[in-house]
Amino acid sequence: MLRRRNPKYSFVTLGVDALVIIGAYFLAYWFRFSGHWVSVTDIPPFLEYAKAIVLIVPVMIFVFRSNHLYSVRSPLSLMDEFFAVIRATSLLFLIVMAMTFAYREFSYSRIVILIAWCFSIVSVLLERFVIRKAEAFEKARKRDVNRLLILGINRNARKLIERIQASPRYDYKIIGILAQQKHDGEKHLESLPILGALEDFDRVVEECGITEVVLTEPNFPREKTTELMLKCESRMIGFRLVADFYGMVTSCVDIEYVGDVPLLGLKELPLDDVWNGITKRSFDLVLSAAALILLFPLMALIGLIVKLSDGGPIFYGQERVGQDGESFNLYKFRTMKPDAEAQTGPVWAKEKDDRVTLAGKILRRLNLDELPQIWNVFRGDMSLVGPRPERPHFVDQFREMIPRYMARHKIKSGITGWAQVNGLRGNTSLKERIKYDVYYMENWSLFLDFKILVRTFTAFKNAY
Repeated sequence: MLRRRNPKYSFVTLGVDALVIIGAYFLAYWFRFSGHWVSVTDIPPFLEYAKAIVLIVPVMIFVFRSNHLYSVRSPLSLMDEFFAVIRATSLLFLIVMAMTFAYREFSYSRIVILIAWCFSIVSVLLERFVIRKAEAFEKARKRDVNRLLILGINRNARKLIERIQASPRYDYKIIGILAQQKHDGEKHLESLPILGALEDFDRVVEECGITEVVLTEPNFPREKTTELMLKCESRMIGFRLVADFYGMVTSCVDIEYVGDVPLLGLKELPLDDVWNGITKRSFDLVLSAAALILLFPLMALIGLIVKLSDGGPIFYGQERVGQDGESFNLYKFRTMKPDAEAQTGPVWAKEKDDRVTLAGKILRRLNLDELPQIWNVFRGDMSLVGPRPERPHFVDQFREMIPRYMARHKIKSGITGWAQVNGLRGNTSLKERIKYDVYYMENWSLFLDFKILVRTFTAFKNAY
């Protein structure tokens, strides 16, 4: 959902960014040459380093703006801003370093640039956090929020309400809901009042001082949608139409011509590119190797606990379907009784499952049963980030029931994924899970993987 930021704060942020980076650059000079940290006999003139500011500031503005760090219409979330600052600051100082190589009249210290890069990232992140708090404080003091009216009672409406209420960064106060037609059922939806039906639109808008309207029914008749838009426009009220949360149609469409005949198809995925694939695999290999070494004592302790709990096997290997529909054995610490599915066959895990052991309940609560999958990542069966793999029994069912289900098998499965960090674990909507998996595949980047890994540790939501 689009949000607008006070332009004042975008300009303030730009100015403070420039001052902070200039300060970090000068501090790096002092740290390197005048701070007595390193013995230097021939200190280069400060003026030569000061000249570089003429280039650093314009390049900073261009790079930061290209990374949407001064957006007024749709400002970044806190986590997106965190990664965007790191990305933009790194690119800025790479450009600066390239310029120093090209400049022959003076030899700039690469150490100064490296120190300035470190200082700048930390300083920019801190000052932007302070500015965010100041902006939030001003909005709270002035009660500067949009008064939102939701049209429709459906899954889209519930999802929208849940997202807005769960995140304070959305500057909206939901006043209430209008049903599509009059009904005698519930008077509230997700604790919000149902103020009437669409025929009450004019009255509710005037009485409640509505500033934004969202229509959550994507299949609403076009004529009536146009009528609502015009009513909102005449009152200077913002109008939004929710795209189908559960739609399976992708926006990544490509056109290829055979002679003069256009052929419409799906674009190649970012991970279809060989270099992107190598980058992701290298990332997985380095992190999984480090994790296996660092977590070995913990995994050995867990293995001992599982073994002593009932004398059964430590690990549980289960066939899963991965990239290109190929099967592999996924490993977990055993959390259920031995032969738990001997009589029932493959079934979904459920809340308060009596097949789970006492040790297994603790491991599942802390997600520690998933640790052996790091070995799957190291071997190349899985990736750290990707769609969660499923058992062949369920894949055979879902491929017929759910549109685009098999599309998620175009890339390696992951220990965690975009769907999981958005709360879609366990017995949740498979259709929506597929939507998130497809979004991840079509928008993959190494920064997105970083973001998902960070959110995995900050947005715990356990399955059963």
